[in-house]
Amino acid sequence: MIVAAFTREEGVRRWWLIAIFALAILLQLELVFNRPVNWDEFFHLSEAHAFHQGRLTEALQVFYARAFFWLPLLPLDAIDQIRVARLFMLGFELFTLYAIYAMASRFSGRLAAALAALAYVTGGYVFQHGFSYRADPMAAAFLMGALWILLASRLDRTAILVAAVLAGLAALTTIKVVFYAPAFAGVAWLRWREAEQPRGVAMRLVGFGIAAVIFALLFIGATVLSLPDVGHGSAARTVSTSGMMMFDEGLFPRWQYGLGAMLSAPLLAILLVATPFALGSPNLSRPQRVALVGLLLPLASFLFYRNAFPYYYAYILPPAMVAAAVAIEAVIGRLSAKTLSVALLANALLVSLSTPRETLSTQRQLLAAVHEIFPEPVAYFDYPGMIVGFPKANFFMTSWGMRKYRAGFEEALVDAMDREVVPLLIVNHDTLEANQLGLAPAGAMLARDAEALRKGFIQHWGPIWVSGRRFASNNGPESFEIHAPGRYTVEGASGRIDGVLHLAGQSVVLARGPHRFEPATPGDETILRWGDHLKRPAKPFVGGPVFRDF
Repeated sequence: MIVAAFTREEGVRRWWLIAIFALAILLQLELVFNRPVNWDEFFHLSEAHAFHQGRLTEALQVFYARAFFWLPLLPLDAIDQIRVARLFMLGFELFTLYAIYAMASRFSGRLAAALAALAYVTGGYVFQHGFSYRADPMAAAFLMGALWILLASRLDRTAILVAAVLAGLAALTTIKVVFYAPAFAGVAWLRWREAEQPRGVAMRLVGFGIAAVIFALLFIGATVLSLPDVGHGSAARTVSTSGMMMFDEGLFPRWQYGLGAMLSAPLLAILLVATPFALGSPNLSRPQRVALVGLLLPLASFLFYRNAFPYYYAYILPPAMVAAAVAIEAVIGRLSAKTLSVALLANALLVSLSTPRETLSTQRQLLAAVHEIFPEPVAYFDYPGMIVGFPKANFFMTSWGMRKYRAGFEEALVDAMDREVVPLLIVNHDTLEANQLGLAPAGAMLARDAEALRKGFIQHWGPIWVSGRRFASNNGPESFEIHAPGRYTVEGASGRIDGVLHLAGQSVVLARGPHRFEPATPGDETILRWGDHLKRPAKPFVGGPVFRDF
């Protein structure tokens, strides 16, 4: 595709560039199957399952769940379902690659345009996250498709309609579409200034804007109408909380990831830094320079956007890579295209070799253990929603989620336990681990939640904790609270619960609320554990973190 229209004068034989692109995509395809699943991907898959089960209550930023409603129907575990989703996301990325090339060809030679696409896909964060099961690859493809149509088409009725549909889908997919506004403005300015009939082009561009808004409202409206009653206010809540919390951390809120982006893709960083200087090329007209500045500006959002995590660069870089083709054009005048393409591929190889693949085995063992212990779904607490077929009872515990939680925008965990029976806790996050294993409750949590988890759950197998209590006999009689009503097994020493003696090995049904324990055997610990002799996997937990950083 990208190399199909090369001429001999452009400096590199077609097979070479085809081979470089093929190797880069093959390296990325290997990561599709072997890169550990990120917490975001588990969360997104859990929302696809929630939609399938009729539990999804969000209207905005969940198109990835609705579009992949069929994933829960596959006879695969969660990791393999995510692998399938990643293959589709890789398809979105490939479309974005071609859109970069096609748009960049408008401002540079085809060789430079192709190398811009190659620099994008081999860049560290993009190489790692461009195929991940998130909204970002989808939204980038929708928006780049719309920009490409506006830049290269005749702006006839069909083109405007298709571009508007793509923009509307992007708005349904993520509210981050606002960051692409300068890119659309720049392309619109270019088309208007270069038009033989500026008035007619201006009317068509205005028509595109109106149609895009209409389609976005139609898509969002249809989504809201399909929600359960509890979710009808979700769109307003999403916009409200986003406006309050997403842009209030000052400049460079994620500077460490910005630095990581440059260190994991140094050539790409150099090209982007050189791009503003390359815009002074005499080969560019003034309207072209304005358009290229507009395409560069979305990238500036990393200066203030609090969620500029590594996956964000796969979304925000494509317009900038169109502009970067101008800098690449100047570079290959001094450095051979073959050398540059090999260097870009080498960067992808280094990123691939540094990927910690062993974490995937830990994740798979944990998932298998949960399903062995609980053959039927139960409500649970964890960080991202890792047990996708089970109903997650708490919010997504990202940094943004924790901020909303502490501000009162997310339900407290004790309130969730009052609402439903939650016998399972997966300790797969630093905050949860600190609360359950640390010397003191986690300060990041509300005090009543931290105490309820710390006292009301006991370790069962590795990161799997279940509802239960431990009683030291030397503490004497004590009162305790049961948040998860149901059957419990008495382990260790015998004890009296609400005045009734229960021997080790017996089970007892406990209601939600306060109870009284009295030790019956001096010197020994008594344990109450959820379930009737709840099963433990024979193989011990392999250890290691369930998740690593991005």
